[in-house]
Amino acid sequence: MNFQQCRYVQLIAETGSFSQAAKKLFVSQPNLSSSIKDLEEELGVQLFSRSHTGAHLTDAGNDFLKHATRILGELDLLEERYQKQFKKTFTIASHHYDFLSIPLATVAQEFQDDHLEFQLIETTTKRVLESVARFESDLGFIYLNDDNRHILEKSLAHQDLSFTSLGEFPTRVFLGKNHPLSGAATLTQEELESYPQVRFRQENSGINFDEDPMTLNRNRVIMYSNDRGTVMNLLCATDAYASGLGIVNSFIKEQIVLINLKDSPVHTLGFVSHNKRKNTAIMDAFIHYVKQSLEGK
Repeated sequence: MNFQQCRYVQLIAETGSFSQAAKKLFVSQPNLSSSIKDLEEELGVQLFSRSHTGAHLTDAGNDFLKHATRILGELDLLEERYQKQFKKTFTIASHHYDFLSIPLATVAQEFQDDHLEFQLIETTTKRVLESVARFESDLGFIYLNDDNRHILEKSLAHQDLSFTSLGEFPTRVFLGKNHPLSGAATLTQEELESYPQVRFRQENSGINFDEDPMTLNRNRVIMYSNDRGTVMNLLCATDAYASGLGIVNSFIKEQIVLINLKDSPVHTLGFVSHNKRKNTAIMDAFIHYVKQSLEGK
């Protein structure tokens, strides 16, 4: 099956005739009929019912055309994109990190002459890796620690990805400013056990792809979210706590308190890149601005 055959099916359905479609496609009717027959044999279904009144889609043909039309629409958009003055896109996939916003805004300003779209996707660990592996994202940002390092390094190698360290950070506890423990110098797991926990939702992959560095407290209420803003709102509105690397550069730091977790393990923050892709100027610039953003953290 190929794109040409999909277009053949589309035009035959529109004209209701093999001969009319052949004229519009500038191909001979025998060649067109042969191509459709090959496609039907490959799929194992009949796409058209043929009679003296013309060609009509069968149920299987109608189902095929629904899917083919979506694919051809995306192909048309892709062709149109490169026929016009082309501007590139830049996409980052990441854990829910606050410190990436300013670097993205900086490169958007610096590279606006040859880039049209700039995107920061905050998502799960699994999807960060998949996005970079599929060349959907230019870079990904995650962390490794003793609990997940072996599994994630194995996943990185399997998908032909590399992890580059940007520094090591302890676990910090996120609290609303009015939380009963907000004045503590440090906190322990035991001191937090009586409070609800807010966590980012991850896939049930059966492996340690979790984004939250603190363990799950299954004896207390747990509130899940896929959105960083919602997590921060929950912290401000309740006595819940969350955990992370505590690298906060935006206005959010005015609404919450960050407290070091006592005896916290070290987490290695870094970026994920594809081994088959060379760094571009905008990728190098973004990494540079991220490093600046992390200075002194």
